[in-house]
Amino acid sequence: MLLGLDTTLKQGIFMFYVGLWVSCHLLVYRSKQADAPSYNATSVVLLTELAKLIMAVGLYFANDGGPTVLWRSAVASLPLLAKYSIPALLYCVYNNLVYMNLAYFDPGTYNVLMQLRIIITGILYQALFSKQLNRNQWVAIVLIAAGCMCKEAAKLSSVGGMNANVGAWLSLLGQMICSVLAGVYNEVLLKSDGAKPSGVKVTTNLQNAFMYLNSILWNGAFLAAKGTLDEALSPSNWNAICTPIVLSVIGIMSSVGLVTGFFLKHLDSVLKAIASALEVVATCLLSFAFFGVPLDFFTVVAAAMVGAGVALYSRPVAPPRAEYELLPASTRC
Repeated sequence: MLLGLDTTLKQGIFMFYVGLWVSCHLLVYRSKQADAPSYNATSVVLLTELAKLIMAVGLYFANDGGPTVLWRSAVASLPLLAKYSIPALLYCVYNNLVYMNLAYFDPGTYNVLMQLRIIITGILYQALFSKQLNRNQWVAIVLIAAGCMCKEAAKLSSVGGMNANVGAWLSLLGQMICSVLAGVYNEVLLKSDGAKPSGVKVTTNLQNAFMYLNSILWNGAFLAAKGTLDEALSPSNWNAICTPIVLSVIGIMSSVGLVTGFFLKHLDSVLKAIASALEVVATCLLSFAFFGVPLDFFTVVAAAMVGAGVALYSRPVAPPRAEYELLPASTRC
């Protein structure tokens, strides 16, 4: 089964996750065009986290219990709530570094370089979960990363791509590390079911709610620390936010947040990184279709490399010859 997605649930989560991110990329691109009103990005992130919290609580009420059960479970799980402050802070730093790094790198170069985090994810995944990736999976990870870099190979050799100062490269590396650590740490919390307090079931919806509550607090603090709270509350900013495109971005990003929780619960961080690589290629193809963004030779080669990497990742490694000969004939490749 491709990528080990052996159930309808896993396949649905994976495809829905990729589809949401691709849609979000296209809408954000459109919202940044010259004819679109400018808006405070941090305030949009904060509103997105608030929407995620509302959705997570709503899903809890629909599937796990009423307000009394939620309150009792939350009070009994306060240590877990505190643990979620760590990935929430990492995601807060990550989201704000996006805008800083886009001042150093052009969007194409930035998007390509960020795909190198798939290698960092593989290393941390092995270290934290004591689960070894096989040879095919490592080759696939490198192939996917190379394919994503190939997509903007010409830009990487340009003045704007490779001659950024040391501080810019360190900032980009910090953003990648924040993304990977937050994702893997969040997966650890989700798969361990948190603190498992006696007599209380810590559901995925409750854990998601903990994550988003911490995210709201951190992003609110960051907005105040930057001194842009007045700008975020200004009528002009709200008018820009209350447009169909930006509201759609908030809605999709809210859904992505919830789907990510289920993604890490039922799949893993490595597959999440591969999904991110697929998003790059899919976004390029759809950008060509909807916005006329050039589809050059490097983009076609990148799509082929990423596709080959995805296929290779799901291919099992052949057993050693001695072991292979002991297998029943019907099971041999």
